[in-house]
Amino acid sequence: MSILDQVRKTQFQDNMAGFNPMETINILLSRLTDKERDVVKRRFGLSAGSKQTLEEIGQHYGITRERVRQIENLSINKLKELHDLKAEILTAEKVTTQLLEQYGGVMEEEFFLENILNYLDTREGSENALLFLADHIFSDNVNKVKQDKDFNHLWRIGSVDTDTLKEVIGEIVAQIESYGKPIQLKDLLDNFKNSEYYLKNKEKFLSATTFLEATEQDIDKVLESYLRASRRVKSNLFEEWGLTSWGTVQPKKINDKIYIVLKKSGQPMHFVEIAKSINETKFDEKIAYPPTVHNELILDDKYVLVGRGIYALREWGYEPGNVANVVEQYLKEGGSKTKDDIIDYVLSKRNVKRSTVYLSLMNNDNIQKTTDGKYAFVASSVALDSVASTENNQSL
Repeated sequence: MSILDQVRKTQFQDNMAGFNPMETINILLSRLTDKERDVVKRRFGLSAGSKQTLEEIGQHYGITRERVRQIENLSINKLKELHDLKAEILTAEKVTTQLLEQYGGVMEEEFFLENILNYLDTREGSENALLFLADHIFSDNVNKVKQDKDFNHLWRIGSVDTDTLKEVIGEIVAQIESYGKPIQLKDLLDNFKNSEYYLKNKEKFLSATTFLEATEQDIDKVLESYLRASRRVKSNLFEEWGLTSWGTVQPKKINDKIYIVLKKSGQPMHFVEIAKSINETKFDEKIAYPPTVHNELILDDKYVLVGRGIYALREWGYEPGNVANVVEQYLKEGGSKTKDDIIDYVLSKRNVKRSTVYLSLMNNDNIQKTTDGKYAFVASSVALDSVASTENNQSL
């Protein structure tokens, strides 16, 4: 990294350390009348409490919604024309611009706020204060792009070309589609930076960082910001990136939610606990009921019953069947085993007590104890008679 780049980054951090959006807002609002100041605070949530509608403010003052709108617009215009406070406004805008430049000139709104708030000592009220400054006070160089079919709510520097942004996102989406499943951000960015498209346009990405000697980390920040800008992709609970149309990324069906909750847990869960976890995670406003969850678990073979009402993912290595089935299959595939080996294996596949496994071992006609004290699968005479009878009937 060049000395100039290091100086710029240090200056940005110093500027952020001294930045206080609420303090800037209070200085600006002090130039308004009491009524103007109160209307602006209520309208944009600049004091304790949430944003209020025109109608709510009108009812408070006994005036029409249109009159409230007029006061709001008049007040904002008055703030923009405070020439003696231009220095405070420019300082706040410079900090905001510097942050946007580090992320390629464009950031999704929540990502934008999250990054600025991380630098601030005082967060209370800062989010709405910053949005008010950016949306109504700063110059047109910082502007908001409203959510549409392609992008989330964005903040960008005026010079950023959204067509180029769409093109880059399209290439990254193609990488995700070719992978076929959600992928960790680092792996996704590494794959993209090895793509023909990136290598051909690398200079474009380097210039997007605005640094003279951009590092890999600088480029990754730009690419991550581009990803967050798109409505086509997002990260899931495991911080993996995938298409928003995938159930493992943005679950809509109860089955998708069950799968994600189980995978996040990393261990078998009772169906009642699964329903509770779905509701606590708040994927959406829909409530998950235990009976509904239980039905989904029963009907889908990617889930395996491993105990009383307890289910696991088949992909974890669990197989369907009761304890006896698990023991038999283990001995069929692995030959004779000691009692402890069998119990340990079953416990790794089923959520049951050791005594349950031992009883199943003792009461299974298909399993016999060998001369060396181990246990082996030996088809019982009952089972053999049944097979023979079936074969005779078929031959007839």
